[in-house]
Amino acid sequence: MSRYSYLFLLIFATAPLFSNFEEVGVIDELEGNVTIKPAQIDLIPGIAIAGRSLYNGDIIHSGENGKVKFSIRGNDNHITMFGTTELQINGGEAFSQLELNYGKIFTQFSNDPNSSCTITTNSSRIYQKEGKLWISRNFTNEDHIFAIMGNAQISNSFTNAEIKIEMGEMVISNTDILGGKIEITEEMLPPEIFKQYQMNREEEKEDIVFTVMNYFSEDSLIISTFQSVEEKQRRFNFALEAGVVSLEKNSYTKASLLPMYNGDRLQFGYNLAGFIGMSDSAANLNSFSTLAQLLAPLTFNYQSKNGDYNLKLGHIKNLTFGYGMLLKRYTNTISYPIKQDGGMLFYFQSDAGNYTCQLFASSIGELANSGGLVGVYGTAAKLPFRIGIGIVKDLNQFSSVSDSIWNGVTPRKRSINGYQVDFTYELKSDLRNDTYLFGEFTALNYPKDLRYIRSEPANGDTTKQGFERKSSFGILGPGIWWKIGHHRDIKIAFTYSSSLHIVPFFGETYNLERVHYVPKTVLDSLENYELYSTDDKWNEMITENHIDSDSTAYYLPKDVYALLEPTKNVHNKIGFSAEYKYHFRNYYNYSFDLSIFKETGVIESPATYYSLGMDFFIHEGLIQGISEFGLYFNQYFTSELFNSSTYNENMVLGASVGIKLLENVSLRMYRHDVFYDRNLDGEVNLNSTMGVGLVAKF
Repeated sequence: MSRYSYLFLLIFATAPLFSNFEEVGVIDELEGNVTIKPAQIDLIPGIAIAGRSLYNGDIIHSGENGKVKFSIRGNDNHITMFGTTELQINGGEAFSQLELNYGKIFTQFSNDPNSSCTITTNSSRIYQKEGKLWISRNFTNEDHIFAIMGNAQISNSFTNAEIKIEMGEMVISNTDILGGKIEITEEMLPPEIFKQYQMNREEEKEDIVFTVMNYFSEDSLIISTFQSVEEKQRRFNFALEAGVVSLEKNSYTKASLLPMYNGDRLQFGYNLAGFIGMSDSAANLNSFSTLAQLLAPLTFNYQSKNGDYNLKLGHIKNLTFGYGMLLKRYTNTISYPIKQDGGMLFYFQSDAGNYTCQLFASSIGELANSGGLVGVYGTAAKLPFRIGIGIVKDLNQFSSVSDSIWNGVTPRKRSINGYQVDFTYELKSDLRNDTYLFGEFTALNYPKDLRYIRSEPANGDTTKQGFERKSSFGILGPGIWWKIGHHRDIKIAFTYSSSLHIVPFFGETYNLERVHYVPKTVLDSLENYELYSTDDKWNEMITENHIDSDSTAYYLPKDVYALLEPTKNVHNKIGFSAEYKYHFRNYYNYSFDLSIFKETGVIESPATYYSLGMDFFIHEGLIQGISEFGLYFNQYFTSELFNSSTYNENMVLGASVGIKLLENVSLRMYRHDVFYDRNLDGEVNLNSTMGVGLVAKF
């Protein structure tokens, strides 16, 4: 034998010792014709046998009548291949990736925090932490993905669209589109898989627990967020609530009935609530004299068959455009039931998901009278770039003011416009983590020049000078956004805003800040008014919107009221914005966001402005006997963060807890605080909604 032959034998014998290929699984069971094409050159391709190890990069092929079940090393994840199927297994003990070329597989995942497994095809990326999936892929690059148990997050590799499916739902993903959710039927699945699905449904029925979040969330548009599969399949549901509430320091007894219809694409309900005052000073809350009062209790949610558009009527909550510099967490029902309204939200996306459009109207009643807050936001995507454009307009800042307030003068009308452009650029993307570059530009256009005063240098000294501007702007970015797995989001960015600019202007508390009632006696007693009233342009701006011919009081829109102290927020500002969000399935979620703006070019001491949001929510299933728990605090654009001695309309805080008493009965306690001028006396009040009651579901 030549020396070259000995050298070849030596290399062949020692190759496994230096190989980078790792054992990632083992074959448990097989039937029919199953072959393996190994990734290691020292292993011979051939017929698979039970007990054979699988290595990183191995390709498994089952014939027409073949069936093979294998497990992932180091955890309790199992995959079964049926019929003509080809699959490649990659990764290691902590992270595995299955590449399905074609065929049908059934996956069984356990909730192991130390390992994860992702299934990829040419069209889709499928992530599931625990549960069971049936996946069928044909030779036309079309994936049919069924959630047999648990849930799964699916993203389309071509459109970058994402969707989450729960047990009992399926989607179709191909090179053109990620379709909408479809309810699983018996005809869609092989008999043995459908039988497994039915068994899982029966087990869930036995373990199902009641949560009052399903029916008494402050946001009626997202009532079904935490509904179980069984609840969604049951066409009609009823919820009853009885208890005692305190609203603006007045006590009431409350009783409500919420009937709900849950169809395949339509959800419809109406909250029939009644309040009985326990004192003579308690206001009547059972009036339906306005369109807002009629529409506010409504829940209407319709989704098209293929999921390309969605229409919602009723409460609007947590509505944000882009990255939230202009419109952030907007709600039209800020303090139920005193300040509630019925609006409209419409969402549309193209078949491929490359284009989306969102329309909203905060109040159908105000819109009918040429008022209300309206907006449109659209996005266009062409990987790796996405751009968004939004417009928000308050058609009449005085539309929430009753016409009877105006005495001898024509009711005022005043509008304000906001614009935004945002972009997102994908820097890096892998199976679980993504990194993006992002930014946003916003602008506000005021109906008239706003007059403000600031100190300027003059001949070695400083002097107060008046300035005017009809618009302001802000910039968020450049920023970095990390998506870590399917649970964490981290954003950090630089910020810049011009003088007078407020971020966000249309925020969660906008309906509280929209317009302010200022009696002349209060105005005359303000020291800053006496100091700057000699400035004719500023004085005219402040006193323009008087409620009667005698000018006994004035209404100041949000942008004008901010200049009641004309030297505040009159410089350019720089800073940063940071945000962290975490959610784990439907069990719990928490978030934290902070923006800091510090004035620049200030001769005197520069001011710093903050926006802060914190929330923590626990839902049904995490803690035994607790159906809900929540804490939240949000304050927007303030120089006095956490200042509890001064009431501010830009602050919202509260807490809630639900305790399960019986299988379908829970005790709920809650408190929600907002701040506004309750008595129209020019002073801001603390307005608390506190309650305790029993909730039952049928």
